[in-house]
Amino acid sequence: MRSFAVALLCWTAAGFILGWETYSADRDSANYLPIAHYFVWTSANVYSWAIITPFLFAFARHYPFREGHIPQRILQYPSFAAAVVVVRPVFMTLLGWFYKPDQHQSFLDTVSLLREKEMFGELQITAVLFILSAYQNARREARLRQLREAELESRVSTAELQMLKMQLHPHFLFNSLQAATVLIHEDPAAAENVLQRLSELLRVALDDMRSMQVPLEQEITFLRYYIEIQKHRFQSRLEVHFAIAEDVQSFPVPSLILQPLVENAIHHGIGRHKGSDVIEVTAQRHGEQLLLQVKNTASELDPLSQPSGNGVGLKNTRARLQQMYGDQACVSLAPLVPKGVCVTVTMPMETSA
Repeated sequence: MRSFAVALLCWTAAGFILGWETYSADRDSANYLPIAHYFVWTSANVYSWAIITPFLFAFARHYPFREGHIPQRILQYPSFAAAVVVVRPVFMTLLGWFYKPDQHQSFLDTVSLLREKEMFGELQITAVLFILSAYQNARREARLRQLREAELESRVSTAELQMLKMQLHPHFLFNSLQAATVLIHEDPAAAENVLQRLSELLRVALDDMRSMQVPLEQEITFLRYYIEIQKHRFQSRLEVHFAIAEDVQSFPVPSLILQPLVENAIHHGIGRHKGSDVIEVTAQRHGEQLLLQVKNTASELDPLSQPSGNGVGLKNTRARLQQMYGDQACVSLAPLVPKGVCVTVTMPMETSA
């Protein structure tokens, strides 16, 4: 129906232009036929094409020229064009005959004369319409191909993100269980508490399993559960502070985006060095970017190596951000003075998770 409506509109415009040109030419030649005469015959001409055009486009769409079908198409397309040459003059004569039949010619004679007179032009118009339909088909196929490719890329990207996210679960689970194992003989009550917190942590993680993004405040809640487990292990040696701006708490972030960074800070801080450590987690808005930072005072960057960070957590974080945001997001490491490391995650701000 849409194709018919478009064809009707286009041919109506063409008929009005042709009818007016014929009317103006006759007036210039002092030929004063009634104005309706011009538009009735022109309407018969263009509306016959308006009816044929959608069928022609449908024919070309269902029988496109493709490799392996060319011999059949060489027969089918001329057959359709011949049908147009046969049928259209009959339709035109019917419309015109009811308006003002020619008293000197029979109906069949009029059809025959009209077919002979209009045949070459009809074949030309049919060829042009076939070319237009081929162009339309090519555009349609290109759009469908782009949609299929985009859908495939989306599915691949989603699968890769899911795989990266799944890698994080056994990673922090192993480290949390290791913390509980250390406490079993030293402090069984604390070990029991760790396992209880771990079960709560896993429940939240499983609830978010299908979500690629969660509100930042939900991510902070998850992170607090994880830190409580680590505090049972390191006791007063570990101190964690949060500085989360109010205006960014509802913004979506990739789930489990902060936990690997805090885990990395603990592992390279008091996990390897004696003494205590202070970890600071901050989140703030910077223009149209969201800045997440994890700082700790016990870690050090090797001055002989590039501050890129090659741990599992950082590699995974970089890969997920690249998949989700491309070049709009990044992870960077910088040393703190007099000692410490700051990991900064920069990503575009979005309005909903």
